[in-house]
Amino acid sequence: MTSSSSPPFVLQVELNADDYRQYFALIGKRQSTWSNSVVYLIAIFAAVPVALLFRLLASLEIGNRDAIELVGLCSLIAYVAGLIALNIAGWIIRRRSIADSLAGTPNAFAPKTVVIDADAVSISGALSDVRWTWAAFTHFTVTQGLLCLWIGPQGGVIIAARAFPSDDARRSAIAFIQGKLDAAKKAA
Repeated sequence: MTSSSSPPFVLQVELNADDYRQYFALIGKRQSTWSNSVVYLIAIFAAVPVALLFRLLASLEIGNRDAIELVGLCSLIAYVAGLIALNIAGWIIRRRSIADSLAGTPNAFAPKTVVIDADAVSISGALSDVRWTWAAFTHFTVTQGLLCLWIGPQGGVIIAARAFPSDDARRSAIAFIQGKLDAAKKAA
């Protein structure tokens, strides 16, 4: 637990599976951009020209109007089914890679000591000691139970809100962190 509601904040952090699940969901949101959505929409709407192409090819070979319509419809359904199958496969692969990442990380669920002070944020655990100055952080996110100090789009320091002894201590730490990040951005 922390020693007080003012810096330095010394926290014992022990992350669980739900914390990591929420963290990886945040990473997914941070990686989602409007350009990704545009690419996905283009892929979906590409089904229409594909269906029309197959319908045209069928009309060159078949004289039956109902059969031609059926070819267009079936190609459209097959295309959409392929997109759905690809999305499901991507979702499964992502979940497996997250599970493998956590399983392959020694002491991922072991307790760590996080120290937030005027100069840096430090993490000490069973296998390592890491220290980042405030300039290293690019963003700060406070969610339903996590405080995340981001180093780039995917990495960062994760602090479970339950590591703070009180809501006042957590709010004080959030204000302190935000102030240090603002100061580091102005200095850069």
